[in-house]
Amino acid sequence: MRLFLAFVFGLALSVALSGPVQAAPPAEESSSSSGSSNRFLALFNIAGDEEEEEEVEEADDPRSFTMPAIVAPLSDNGRLTGFAYVLVRVRVAAGNDIWSIQENAHYALDALVRAAHRHDLSAPGGQVLDEDVAVEVWSRVLGEIYGENALERVEIRDFDVRLIG
Repeated sequence: MRLFLAFVFGLALSVALSGPVQAAPPAEESSSSSGSSNRFLALFNIAGDEEEEEEVEEADDPRSFTMPAIVAPLSDNGRLTGFAYVLVRVRVAAGNDIWSIQENAHYALDALVRAAHRHDLSAPGGQVLDEDVAVEVWSRVLGEIYGENALERVEIRDFDVRLIG
């Protein structure tokens, strides 16, 4: 009896949460229609956008990994304005051992943080990270650590900015 009630409750809950069902707008009456009709339009949230598929493919890429968060200072005219917390994704070039590169990621992270403090990576105004400059600087640094042809791509996945006062 409990199993039956659990099944009925689960079915009712899944129907209630499956998505909205909305009435379609009434059709314009024409001379051929004899009266109003009752039409329903079911709207479904269909997953599988192309962007989501690309993100899943990139996440499943065995030659890519995301570095631990890098803290980069932001400044305007030499005055500290805040910090950017940056997630950098690295794709290892074919013919290189991803495991050895990942095992030495802590050395690379140290070098990336040092480079972020040495070079101004903030956009004019010091309110946001200049992504192009950051990728260029960090690609050069990673090339010095792992070798010029060891990495195929370095990209910024996401960043968050915390401004000071």
